[in-house]
Amino acid sequence: MKLNLLLASTVSLLILVGIALGGGSPTQNISIGVLVDLTGDWSSTGNETAPALEIAAQDVNSYLKKIGSSKHVVLTSEDSGTDPAKAMRGLQNLSQSGIRVVIAATTSAELKAMKDYADDNGIIIIGTTSTAPSLAIPGDNIIRLVPDDTNQGSAMAQVFKMENLSAIVPITRGDIWGDDLLKAATKSFEAKGGKILEGVRYSPGTDFSNEAKVLSSIVKEAKSSYGSDKIGVYMISIDEAASLLALAARDPELSSVEWFGCDGMAGLESISQNRTLAQFAVKTGLVCPIYGVLSSYKKSDDYKHMAGAVMQKTGSEPNAYAITSYDALWAVSESMMLSESLNSIELKEILIHTIDRYSGITSRLKLNAAGDRKSASYDLVAVKEENGSYSWQCIGNFVRYADGNDELTWKGQRFMLGVLPDIT
Repeated sequence: MKLNLLLASTVSLLILVGIALGGGSPTQNISIGVLVDLTGDWSSTGNETAPALEIAAQDVNSYLKKIGSSKHVVLTSEDSGTDPAKAMRGLQNLSQSGIRVVIAATTSAELKAMKDYADDNGIIIIGTTSTAPSLAIPGDNIIRLVPDDTNQGSAMAQVFKMENLSAIVPITRGDIWGDDLLKAATKSFEAKGGKILEGVRYSPGTDFSNEAKVLSSIVKEAKSSYGSDKIGVYMISIDEAASLLALAARDPELSSVEWFGCDGMAGLESISQNRTLAQFAVKTGLVCPIYGVLSSYKKSDDYKHMAGAVMQKTGSEPNAYAITSYDALWAVSESMMLSESLNSIELKEILIHTIDRYSGITSRLKLNAAGDRKSASYDLVAVKEENGSYSWQCIGNFVRYADGNDELTWKGQRFMLGVLPDIT
């Protein structure tokens, strides 16, 4: 694996200091906490992220050993279970064991539950999957290495516009993430002349039977007002999406309009590998954005190494959230080597400085004023059939560069923001 230049310079400095002080020190553990949704509604992502972090730790430690460093990264992990209360207990356990930095591959609802405790107790949380815009708060102890969902909302509004839709009927997971993403998409689409109708908001853990009936009646009424070719269903969901789609596939109204999804359900094998659901996805043209890595970075040896190692463990290619967690561990490891004796305020300053200039396999981790990743890239994926088999395939992408420019590739054409055809 290519050596990380920032980590190399950091460790070299530490080794020189060790030599000057007499050298030959015993192994010094660098303890980093991990919270991952290994169970619950978002375990599909958690079970890709956990091995990505294990591989990152192996790679960091192999490099440290290679250059003769006595440092050694040790991960202490807790299953946050896609449950805010469980995530909070996990954070408390990590804090009580002396952990100062926690990589949290959790939902925004879980991160919200942990925020006050982290702020009050000097724990720095590095979020790698939380995207709710309302958690973009300058000065707190949360640093997120993914863009907030104002970007995903803009991406979907552009897709709605390109599909010549007038109105969208949403069905939304009832938590901070679902509510925030719907607000972001609504603001962006309505600024383009579209309309987000009153839809369905469901509680996590529901069986969807009543929600599907209500959604069907709303779609039927919307079709009479706008026309079936002018409306679409926008589903903001995570792993439970398959349960709703199973009901929708049996409903004539819900099967008669276009469907759109979000990053929480994009790429789910529970959809593509279920023939009934896959056929429904193809029939309704289900399109989902998923936080992605630019194609130029996927060609690097480092990316191929990491993705291949995760595939060996899981059998599938990791999504960009898992890959971001890999980058997170490298950046955090470097920061911890520089700040072991510093207080939480100084530690946070080192982390922000290191992360802001860090360039990993997902590109540069440049942060905005709220401590979130500034740039955003989304692959637009859909289920496609080939020789009787179904799989998720990329059909376009949306990129928001750090300089504020947007780019959309859709149905073979590339557009820059400001020159998109006005078809609303």
